Amino acid sequence: MRFAVRLIGVACMVFALAASAANAIDPLSPTTTPVPPSLASTIARVEAKARYTHSTWAQLVADAKSGEVLVSQNPEKLFTPGSTLKLYSAAAVLHDYGAGHRFRTPVYRTGSVRRGVLSGNLVLVGSGDFSFGLRDRANGTQAYNSAPQLDHSDADGSAGPTLVPHSNPLAGVEQLARQVRAAGIRRVNGNVVVDDRLFNAYTGWPDGVVSPIGVNENFLDITARPTRRGQTARISYRPRTAAWHVRSTVKTAPRGAAPSWQATQTGPGEVTVSGTVPAGAGPLLQVFFIPNPAAFARTAFIEALRRAGVSVPASAGGSNPRNLLPRSRSYPSSHRVALRSSAPLSQIVKVILKVSANRGADLLVCLVAAKHGQRNCLAGLAYLQRNAARLGSPPDTTFAFDGAGSDDRDRINPVALTTFLRRVLLQPYGSAFRAALPLVGVNGTLAQLGKGTPAVGKIEAKPGNRVAFATPALGIAGASNLVGYIEAKSGRTLVFANLINNIPLTAVFSEVFSIFDDQMLINEAVQQAY
Repeated sequence: MRFAVRLIGVACMVFALAASAANAIDPLSPTTTPVPPSLASTIARVEAKARYTHSTWAQLVADAKSGEVLVSQNPEKLFTPGSTLKLYSAAAVLHDYGAGHRFRTPVYRTGSVRRGVLSGNLVLVGSGDFSFGLRDRANGTQAYNSAPQLDHSDADGSAGPTLVPHSNPLAGVEQLARQVRAAGIRRVNGNVVVDDRLFNAYTGWPDGVVSPIGVNENFLDITARPTRRGQTARISYRPRTAAWHVRSTVKTAPRGAAPSWQATQTGPGEVTVSGTVPAGAGPLLQVFFIPNPAAFARTAFIEALRRAGVSVPASAGGSNPRNLLPRSRSYPSSHRVALRSSAPLSQIVKVILKVSANRGADLLVCLVAAKHGQRNCLAGLAYLQRNAARLGSPPDTTFAFDGAGSDDRDRINPVALTTFLRRVLLQPYGSAFRAALPLVGVNGTLAQLGKGTPAVGKIEAKPGNRVAFATPALGIAGASNLVGYIEAKSGRTLVFANLINNIPLTAVFSEVFSIFDDQMLINEAVQQAY
């Protein structure tokens, strides 16, 4: 609690300072013209629907350049942001590292090499590379899924999530292993260890452990293929390493039944998937969160070394022997035997925002902490808050308890949010930030929205929702939000925040999608009205 108070204190102090010249734009100012009747009618019609009887709406639309407020409803109230909070994490990391930064993951030797034999250890140093080769494409960009295909990080055994297209979960370790072999090392008469001390692996946020090293983004991808009713389903998983083995008791249920299967750890290095998948369904994807990323990466690296022709007598299994690490994290450059560079940070942020990768956004906060010499990921929240304040979101309007928006204590304010969006455009990374947002009707999580309307390709926005169910037929959307940029019919660039709190639900996905459809009706009307 004392630490959290200090974080808020830092942010308050920084906000008290004058904004930099780069942020010296006109503040938001009230509109001098009435809301066009067609837009006002659309807003009234959507908000009057019975499902929103107990909900609170906010609408704020402003000109990105002048700051003129065109639409305003509950602009000062606090709302639960959901995944729109990822925008703040993205801006903070882009500010601290720059859009062109590449994360460099090296391998060092700690002993001498004679006639191809290393008398010492190999050390793989985690750099915080988000995908570590998983999403690499030949043109230098990063692969991601677009709706209706969701990212593997969202896989829960239901239809929709799929594997990253054309991906190799072991690409990072395989690239490094080949370089070790090319450096003349044929045998390691020592051990292999992962240096994961860039920051302390963190488990305090809702989306699982965040680590400086990640093979397959620290997931096991488990795919179930139904067979005949009552028969055992076919199970496959990746990456296949000695670290984890998957066993299955999944059965095939009648056609049309809902998928109901899950993955749980049932022993050291053992995952059991159980439940049912319906006959006739396509491949269904489930993920298991790796609880020990450094040990997982070490196993994968040792096995990759062996495939590359490097003999490693040390056991590939077990824990990561951190006791073998040198005291200092500074290694002699002459001892480097391999190096992998990531895609530019702009590409990494694009993946995280396009697919709304929760642990990816949390990683950004940890990387911000590391940039400032802090190993505690929580320290990154203070710098996130500081950057938010610099961009017009002071501490009494913006509350970040994690980097992904998965903590239901997170809060944002529409005025601060739209001011933030305007000021981001003035930053050196502004174009990269905007390009990272899902594009309505085109890509990312918004690829299926707005189809057949003039809004396609004209709205760049981050959705965010928080949904919980008390029973299978009774739930609540604590938040359903769309925020971002609109290229209006006239050519004006607008910033907008369309936020709703507290919508009762009776069905999981269909109603959530219907809410987004309602919000899009308003945003489409905004796009045409100005």
